[in-house]
Amino acid sequence: MRILVVEDDNLFGEIIDTFLSSNECVVDLAQTLAVAKSQIKDTEYDFILLDNNLPDGSGITAIKHFKQHAKIDTPIMMITADENQNVMVEAFESGIDDFLVKPLSLDLLWQKLLRVHSNFQKAKKLSEQTKRLEAMVNQQKREEALARYMYEHLSANLQQDSDHITTYLQSSSAFNGDFFISDTAPNGNKLIFLADATGHGLSAAISIIPLINTMRAMLRKSLPLAHIIHEANKKMCSDLPDDKFVAVIGLEINPHDQSIDIFNGGMPDIIALNEDKSLVHYPSTSMSLGIMEPEDFDPGISSISAKNIRNLFFFSDGLIEQENNNGEAFGMSRLLDILSNWDYQEHLVSRVVNYFTVFNELLELQDDLSLCDVQVADILSSREKNQNSNAVKKTGSIIASLTLQGEVIAATDVIGVFDALMHSADMVGDLRQRAFTVFAELISNALDHGILDLDSDLKNDVAGFADYIELKEKRLANMEDTDKLEMTLEYQPETEEIAFSIKDSGKGYDAKSSSSKNELALSGRGMPLINKLCKQVEVIAPGNFTSVTIKREM
Repeated sequence: MRILVVEDDNLFGEIIDTFLSSNECVVDLAQTLAVAKSQIKDTEYDFILLDNNLPDGSGITAIKHFKQHAKIDTPIMMITADENQNVMVEAFESGIDDFLVKPLSLDLLWQKLLRVHSNFQKAKKLSEQTKRLEAMVNQQKREEALARYMYEHLSANLQQDSDHITTYLQSSSAFNGDFFISDTAPNGNKLIFLADATGHGLSAAISIIPLINTMRAMLRKSLPLAHIIHEANKKMCSDLPDDKFVAVIGLEINPHDQSIDIFNGGMPDIIALNEDKSLVHYPSTSMSLGIMEPEDFDPGISSISAKNIRNLFFFSDGLIEQENNNGEAFGMSRLLDILSNWDYQEHLVSRVVNYFTVFNELLELQDDLSLCDVQVADILSSREKNQNSNAVKKTGSIIASLTLQGEVIAATDVIGVFDALMHSADMVGDLRQRAFTVFAELISNALDHGILDLDSDLKNDVAGFADYIELKEKRLANMEDTDKLEMTLEYQPETEEIAFSIKDSGKGYDAKSSSSKNELALSGRGMPLINKLCKQVEVIAPGNFTSVTIKREM
């Protein structure tokens, strides 16, 4: 320890010097304040022993100077023969750390010196830790602000198509672990997802982001719900820790055949409110995403008719598990009673939220809360009105042909090429959506069941869907130069008709067998849907050449 002793009494100064040196301290002596101030500027001291009565002034008046100009923050003990308590008070008010009156015990001096120095070091360390903590908190606040900005920006862009869909999301913390996505795919199908990640807060919100990006990318390609869910689970398994998973509800409303595909993985029951006011439950039939490996995961998609459904209502478990002041959960039975007695005079979500607010008595949420009401009947009737609207007819025609051969088939977004052509021609929305659906089915049939020779029945088996996708990826990676797709498109704006043909190099397939399958099965739905959407369909034996005519519905 390096100590500065400011003392004008030579004998006392030497005694102090000898004593402190024997305790392994390095001592510098100063007999005046001027010398002490000079030494303070040039040397770092761990302690200062200060006399009050010095030749060039009072030690008390120099305390503030020493505190301000010392190279490091240093404790000061005053040693003086003055026993006046007012002097002591003044010394402590000026910033002194301790006080001793002459004559003094050197052992007492040493014990006090050690105690003051120790307390000073502890206070200094605490101060440094506090500053570091403040810096960390400030950094965390900046990072949280950035995360919140990205989170809110992402959330604002998730609901691209919200007509006839009402939602309510309330977070239990700064970040919501529930996300809602809705959009209309290029084929005209409306896809809706509600996801609830494990826990809540920032960690839950981050868990959702990979899922959102995956779903949106596949939605833009008009991939079916089963494919989206399967790939989303694969993404969750690869990106999330083992203790994290995401419960998901997914809906795909197909206005062309008025059907709805439903996926419920780990969420509370979806409730269908039918036109006759009956309630039908669609419980979870699958695990949450991110738990089971892709090869073991069964999407568990149910396909139902949309014709008699007025609303589909679904929610996260934060609704029914919330407890009030009495420890009573809101519960499913209370919710069903609200839905059963709904009189259509107010929005369904508003009605449920109002009841929930009264029940909860403004308590903090125990988990994130999300509600969604999909007005199925209104969505279907709105589409019928839109497709019957008049459009300005154009003259002329578009005739295009496209041939792909070998490995480029796998790398080319063929459907996207034709959709871009339809978009550039400003086709009427309904005709473009019908055409996109037909093109997607025909191109998928030609590639999957023609060139790649895949069996669609695989998709109906528990583990078959994963096998189907895995087998498709392997065969796409091993395509040969003899593999070929030939397509032609002719668009006549005046008649609002599209003629499309496709030929593949495969061995063909039995179109009649495909057409006879159940329309609500997960496979074999392609040809029945094509027949329904097209004015004319012709499949030429052995089944690897198909031509169709698509006309806008009036």
